[in-house]
Amino acid sequence: MEISVIVPTFNRREMVKRTVETLFHQSYPPACYEIVIVVDGSDDGTSEAIRGLNAPCQLRVIEQENRGLASARNAGARGAEANLLLFLDDDMLCVPELLEAHVAAHKDDPRTIGFGCIFLSPDSPRSLAAECFNRELGAFYLKQKHSTVAPKPEEIECVFGNSSISRDLLMEVGGFDERFKMREDLELGVRLFRQGARSVYVERAVAYQYYAKTHADLIRDAEAFAIADVRFGQEHPDAWTTGHLSSLGRAPRWKLTLRRIAAMSPEATDLALSPACGLGELLLDVPFFCNLGVRALQIRRRIHWLHKAMALGRSG
Repeated sequence: MEISVIVPTFNRREMVKRTVETLFHQSYPPACYEIVIVVDGSDDGTSEAIRGLNAPCQLRVIEQENRGLASARNAGARGAEANLLLFLDDDMLCVPELLEAHVAAHKDDPRTIGFGCIFLSPDSPRSLAAECFNRELGAFYLKQKHSTVAPKPEEIECVFGNSSISRDLLMEVGGFDERFKMREDLELGVRLFRQGARSVYVERAVAYQYYAKTHADLIRDAEAFAIADVRFGQEHPDAWTTGHLSSLGRAPRWKLTLRRIAAMSPEATDLALSPACGLGELLLDVPFFCNLGVRALQIRRRIHWLHKAMALGRSG
């Protein structure tokens, strides 16, 4: 067994089945890889559905109580047979050469972290949220695809939705920190790079993410990210971060002041910017309104993030 693919999931039976089925059609020899599905407290029949699939490779299910993504990834790492681990999200549609590309990335250096690229799945519902995905995470991977220079650690988007690492290296730094419900991969990346890990962008390892979030989901996520970012700042005060936390130190004083004023009443910001989001959602094919809606949504997310971060700062 040369590589174990670890896919945590929670109550997304049909989605994870799609992901697993794309892993059945890899160019890599089926005898050389296994798929480990970690069912994190699902009650929708996910375990039974996965066990009922006709897999060409070894397919196993690990079940646990609902403890979150970091815990599920750690459970998968502990239960995997191979030393090389590939972590995938449960909503990824994988190209046939995905495993082959990840394995090749680790041939020369056991302290490598292989970051495959993540793009928006074409069958994802069109929405402002999907546009934000394309312009943020998707744009990062597109930039790397056309770049001839390897990104520095501080430039890497440490997203373990399509990333490979040796179990030895992962366990050396203690695995994922299960206190983090968001940013667990970014926090892990800080500890890995401090231990001399080397990042590699694996261009051929492409996964297409099915993205069905709404702009309301992104605003809720912003507040959850704020909780994680505050903890991140407490744990690693001198570390780099690609999140909103570091942007506070880079913003001009006047802009930061305006953000703080707006963050005192995020409902007022929502009231002012919701019409722009609504127009953008309705007129996605009109560039002006689409751009207006995306920008309005990004501002609303930032304000909700800051509101939560400020509240945590006052309570802490």
